[in-house]
Amino acid sequence: MPLLREFERRLESLVEGFFAKAFRSGVQPVELAKRLLREMEGGQTVGVNQVWVPNHFVFYLATEDRARFQQVEQAVTRELRQLAVEGAQERGWKLVGTPHVEFKTDESLGKGQFRCEALLVEGPDRPLTGEAPAVRAGGGAGRGGRSRPAGGKGELVLIQNGRPAETYPLGKDVVSLGRQSDCDVVVADPGASRRHAEIRTENGSYVIIDLGSTNGTMVNEATVSERRLQEGDRITIGRTVLEFREG
Repeated sequence: MPLLREFERRLESLVEGFFAKAFRSGVQPVELAKRLLREMEGGQTVGVNQVWVPNHFVFYLATEDRARFQQVEQAVTRELRQLAVEGAQERGWKLVGTPHVEFKTDESLGKGQFRCEALLVEGPDRPLTGEAPAVRAGGGAGRGGRSRPAGGKGELVLIQNGRPAETYPLGKDVVSLGRQSDCDVVVADPGASRRHAEIRTENGSYVIIDLGSTNGTMVNEATVSERRLQEGDRITIGRTVLEFREG
C-alpha cells in the first residue's frame, strides 16, 4: 500500500539508524499504521452526504515495547497522525477534528502484542459541513440490559430534511445515546458527547436524562437535564434531531 510505504520511508528518515536498531523485534511501527487504517475503515459512520471515521487513537503496548517506543514516540505519533489525514483524504472520509494519537502501557500484554481504541472526538477545528451525521443502532449493552417485551414499546425516529429517515426501537429499560461506539444508539455528530444521554423506562413512561454532556440535550428546543417524554417530542443532540414516538 503506497500510504504505508510512504509512512515507513518518512519515519526511517526521521530516526535514521536508531529505527533499524530499536525495532528489530517486538511491535513494529508499520503494524500500528495498518491497525490505524483498519480502525478508520471499520469505524465508518455514514451521514447524509459524508462518511465519518475515527480520529482519536489510543495504542496500548506491552511494557518492553512501550520502553522502546518512548525514545521515538513523538516521531511515530506525528507520522501516524499524518497517515490518518492522508488515509481519510485518499478514501474520501471525513474527520470531526484533528487526528490525535497517544500511547499507553498495558502490563497484561506480552512483547509484540498491542491493542487500539479508536474514537470519534470532536475538536475546535472540526469541519463545518452543514449536515448532521446520521444515527445508527449500536451494539452496546447499555446499563439496563433487560429487553422490554414486544408491543407497546417506544421508538426514536431520526429526522433529516424534515422527514423521517430511520427508526430505533427503545427495547431496553435503559437506552444510551452518544458518539461512543458501544452506545445503544450511536449519534455520529460532532456536537454529541461520547455518552451523551440515556432514555430510561420508569413506570411505563420514558424519561430522557442528560449525562453531563458538553453541549447539552434539548427537547423541543429547551435544554433539559431530565424530562419525561411525550408523543412527538423532538430531542436535539448537536445538529441531530430524533423524534420520540410511544409506539
